[in-house]
Amino acid sequence: MKSVRIWLKGARIYTLPIGLVPVVMAFAISFRMMRFSYYEKPIMSLVQCFIQFLLCCAVAVFMQIAVNYANDYCDGLNGLDENRKLRALSNANNSKPLCDVSWRLADAGIKSKSVLKAVIISALISCIFGLIIVFLTCIWWFIPLGILCVAAAWFYAGGKHPYGYKGWGEVSAFVFFGPVPFIGTLCAITYGIGVQANSIFINNPLRIFYCVLISCIPGAYSDCLIMVNNLRDIKSDENHGKITAMVRIGERNGRSLCAAMSVIAMLLLVAYSVSIIALPSAVPSIWRFYSYEVYFSFSMLIRNVGWHLLFAVFQWIILVALAVKTYKFAKCVLRGDYKNAFPLCVAQAIISAVAMLLSIII
Repeated sequence: MKSVRIWLKGARIYTLPIGLVPVVMAFAISFRMMRFSYYEKPIMSLVQCFIQFLLCCAVAVFMQIAVNYANDYCDGLNGLDENRKLRALSNANNSKPLCDVSWRLADAGIKSKSVLKAVIISALISCIFGLIIVFLTCIWWFIPLGILCVAAAWFYAGGKHPYGYKGWGEVSAFVFFGPVPFIGTLCAITYGIGVQANSIFINNPLRIFYCVLISCIPGAYSDCLIMVNNLRDIKSDENHGKITAMVRIGERNGRSLCAAMSVIAMLLLVAYSVSIIALPSAVPSIWRFYSYEVYFSFSMLIRNVGWHLLFAVFQWIILVALAVKTYKFAKCVLRGDYKNAFPLCVAQAIISAVAMLLSIII
């Protein structure tokens, strides 16, 4: 159990919700697509939808674990973690939670070769689940996309010229934990439930724009997390030659940018929540296919306007909670309290995913 705890802590499991949020949001959109579309076998489509969702979750989780192990391995080799104090897990008086960010696997005596093996194993598991999705959906361009994701995960801190040390880490976090998993999951579930490619009308620029905007929500929270991490280590990174975007623009500007990203993500989610009430048959489904009206839906549940309003009010209560977390997060970041900013960032991402899930019913 001690060994399991060490590896779980090294995997930084507190960051896993950041990787799952885009998958959950895409699942919510896909489910709404089922509500606003015609299916001959709605129950079968529902089962396939959940299968694809779980497979995408597996890909996201193991890929993020691989990224976390890779960063631990590469930063350790480059001496970027030397400023961190050793923390013994066996010391009950100094026990740290699994979300302790000032910790590395070397602190528990784990050799670098073992960490590298963990990177490879985690990435392979993610790739295996990804290949299963490819075979189920026949979306063959997922293979080069997967290779690109693995390469991005490794060369962030690995290789002779890691791009994470050149100021591109924040951009990568936004892209590969926002639009890429969101749109990828949306396609995987859509084709996985049997919808033909020629039945999806995606030639409407406005709908594509809506899709990209929604995918920016999880991307922004991922960016906030890495910005907080880089703001915390800004001095040591600069001393070791790791030039992150935060080093380039300075700590003061970095704090403002991080707080702004959090606020923008919240505003995008609020705009989406308004849209599903004002335009329930157009905006939430993003892509509408076939020409029939609603067939598969929660009509048994939402026929009563009272139920509909109840869940809508519940969603807005959650959005208020998100606004409070956003305010606290921005306040912590602006005053340099990065320790408390970490859990607040993760909390915002989780709350956003819950609010998006509620839109399935509304």
